[in-house]
Amino acid sequence: MAESNIPKDIADNLKGIFTNINTDRLSEIVVAVVLCFVGFLLARIISNTFIRTIGARFNAHQRLVWRRGIFYFIFMIFVMASLKEAGFKLSVFLGAAGILTVALGFASQTSASNLISGLFLIGEGSFEIGDTIQITLIRGHTIEGEVISIDLLSVKLLTMDNVYVRLPNEQLIRAPVHNLSKFPIRRLSITVAINFTEDINKVREVLIELANDYSLVLADPKPRVTVSAFAESSIEILFTLWCKQNNYLQVKDEIHELIQNRFVENQIEIPVPKIGFVDRPPSQQDGLENENLDVYAHAQELKHEQQQNKHL
Repeated sequence: MAESNIPKDIADNLKGIFTNINTDRLSEIVVAVVLCFVGFLLARIISNTFIRTIGARFNAHQRLVWRRGIFYFIFMIFVMASLKEAGFKLSVFLGAAGILTVALGFASQTSASNLISGLFLIGEGSFEIGDTIQITLIRGHTIEGEVISIDLLSVKLLTMDNVYVRLPNEQLIRAPVHNLSKFPIRRLSITVAINFTEDINKVREVLIELANDYSLVLADPKPRVTVSAFAESSIEILFTLWCKQNNYLQVKDEIHELIQNRFVENQIEIPVPKIGFVDRPPSQQDGLENENLDVYAHAQELKHEQQQNKHL
């Protein structure tokens, strides 16, 4: 078959080039090398010019993909032209490349799936480098971190524990992805439990006043206080407020301490589970009388002694 002759054709081409080197052949090889060098420079200039002009409207990852795509496309054209100038038969190399591509496709189906998923991720633009995302995997494990790289096969994250995590693109396509830093503001939800005897309107006024006095809490959207549920021993209050994305962690840390201080100042009690002992009078079934405890404790000895007396 023709496919089986491809390695032989490549070897014959290489052998013919290096065994029949003359002045004309040497000049053709020099021209091919010059073409590769010119193509490299031209591809670099065109790709950088495109990014500085039209690519300024793209995000960081899209600029990276466009720069690489334009560079390799132009450079490969010059490489093919240089190979043809040097005397190579491009049809032989293209046939070998096709067979190699098919073989690699069957051997690495997972990589092909990740590659296609990576193209979808790039096209959607649901997150970019520098965003903080949260993903829940199939087994229920949740990963949260900052995106440091978006490649064709995987996405790299840096967690808050300074741990490097690599996520295959196929998992990002299948599982829901939460982009926590997509918008400039973010809502913080806090559940507070109070006693059944507390005045809900008073609690609402205290929490709203706290949000208005805290400088890092935004006035628009307004903070809200709603009754979320009646628990077994408390009333659950949902306190929601908005802050800037950069201040989220600081607000989340400080707001709990401020709520505790305001509740103490306004004598609002938070239910705390208590464990105690119940004292109840002993019944007749609980044991014998104190005066019969010794007799009961030595019952086996008394029974044995009585049997010995009978034998005597």
